[in-house]
Amino acid sequence: MRNLVFILSFLIAGNIFSQDIHFSQFYNALLTVNPALTGVGAKPLRLGLIYRNQGRTIPVPYKTYTAFIDGRFSFKKVNRTWFGVGLSAYNDHAGDGILSNTFAALSFSVTRGFNRYNTFLVSMGFSAGLLNRSVQFSNLVFDDQWNGVKFDPSLGSNEPFVSQSVFAPDINFGVLISYLFNSDVKMEAGTALHHINKPKTSFYDADNRIDWKLLTHARMEITLDNKSRFVPAVFYSVQASTQELVFGGNLYYGSSDFELIGGLWYRWARDVIPGVGINYRNYNFMLTYDVNISALHGASNYLGGIEISLVKVFRKKTSRYPCSEFK
Repeated sequence: MRNLVFILSFLIAGNIFSQDIHFSQFYNALLTVNPALTGVGAKPLRLGLIYRNQGRTIPVPYKTYTAFIDGRFSFKKVNRTWFGVGLSAYNDHAGDGILSNTFAALSFSVTRGFNRYNTFLVSMGFSAGLLNRSVQFSNLVFDDQWNGVKFDPSLGSNEPFVSQSVFAPDINFGVLISYLFNSDVKMEAGTALHHINKPKTSFYDADNRIDWKLLTHARMEITLDNKSRFVPAVFYSVQASTQELVFGGNLYYGSSDFELIGGLWYRWARDVIPGVGINYRNYNFMLTYDVNISALHGASNYLGGIEISLVKVFRKKTSRYPCSEFK
């Protein structure tokens, strides 16, 4: 027990940073996924909010909040080219305020059409921001605080930490390709490299850095009839020794002003993710829940994480498809 608490405390305190925050609704966490998505589908402005609560079987679950605003603009003298600019931020805290991650970034993108009707588009984007990681060491216990009977917080930990809060710049880059096969089938695929500068985030006098994260994603939008459409998508990321694969789709049914959404997603070897939502006049509300089916389901009791998103696209003209660049 003594060594276990020490190891857990040490890991929580700042030496396991191999995996970033993640969302089951990656298709709504646009600027967090790929800076090349900045302004894509935002005509002229888009706002987004996402809340995630996971680890429901532990005393204090992990909670993640993110928000973004982005839009696109163009210049009359620059043909077949659009520009996007955005601001995004997130906060993630684990345990009883023990470890907190806060990040805010500006992002910029350029989209270029490569054929007569702009049915083939390529976007490039980058983001630059400031990352803060903080920890409350007073909430932790360490090996040297074992008095032979129990852990005594009044004893010195003798841990060589130099700070409880660290700041570091963070730079990310991405590319996106969009193609309109016809009026009923649209596709986009992208890749992004996060933490290009490998930010240093150690609470100790050590060169502990965040590893690069490489991710790819793709989605299609398939119109089935005048009342329904199907939007499948896939997301894959790798960071250090951690990998994540999520795939599935959402079915939309309704009119141009109101649609019902039903979805089913799968995080490989970890979660089954059903979802429901509505799309009302470019307000897109989505609720998903991770049903944990991993080898840890005995401890989790199949409980995972609830995730809620709200994305609003402000448009000059009403459009049924809030995420299509081709409208």
